[in-house]
Amino acid sequence: MVLQRWQTVYLFLAAVLMIVFAFMTSITIQFGPQQYMLGAIYSGIAGETHPDMLLSVMDALIVVITIITIFKYKNLKSQMNLCAICIALTIAMLLCIMVLAFTQKSNGTVSVMHLGNVLPIVAIVLYALAYRGIAHDKKLLSDSERLR
Repeated sequence: MVLQRWQTVYLFLAAVLMIVFAFMTSITIQFGPQQYMLGAIYSGIAGETHPDMLLSVMDALIVVITIITIFKYKNLKSQMNLCAICIALTIAMLLCIMVLAFTQKSNGTVSVMHLGNVLPIVAIVLYALAYRGIAHDKKLLSDSERLR
């Protein structure tokens, strides 16, 4: 197996999307004249921002596992498992964002319609495409082994 496969491209694009997601706003809460923004790298009111630990740790974990997945191209079973873990973690991160949005609803007007929330969904699609490509490679290898 070689590193130049379509699933490598899909995994790389998913890692880039998750890195870009870290710098974007996920939730905006408007209470009166103030606006609280929640993102992985910065959360808070305009002048007093700090990283949200849950989102930043989950995002960093997803990116690191994705990069490890890219370089596990010699072990397809492990690569498939890591890809499935990335899908599960990304879905869990989206669920955490939704839970944070619903718990903050009583504090003001909550807006979750941001471009940043679309990026993990696109990353999930890319992970699924990579998983399918890895499964296809695994099937090709097992078929060629059987023919020998």
